[in-house]
Amino acid sequence: MGETISQLSEQKSQILWREPRRSVRVVVDFRIVVANMAGLASGQVIDMTARGCGLRLAKALKPGQYLTLMMYPGGSPAAVPGDVGRVQWAEGDRAGLAFLSLSHENERRLHQLCSGRL
Repeated sequence: MGETISQLSEQKSQILWREPRRSVRVVVDFRIVVANMAGLASGQVIDMTARGCGLRLAKALKPGQYLTLMMYPGGSPAAVPGDVGRVQWAEGDRAGLAFLSLSHENERRLHQLCSGRL
């Protein structure tokens, strides 16, 4: 559900529509390895929601790319698979990834990792 915001200007007033976030963004710092058809890249997850995450990678990404990812929270050698995601936006070394395929088990594991940071 969105909210209506009035904006006043000298010429006319207009109504802007803003869609609030559906998920709470949690700031994290997980090491990550992503894979796509071009190969592997490493970087970090900088924030996360139930629907996706923000990435910082040495390799530039483009919107529309599909990635498989593995996260290593807290420097742990044990990986948490993030399954499949699609790059929603990319700017410099940062990108936003939407989770497309996240198993119930992996969703539960990611929720546990982030629950202490809310």
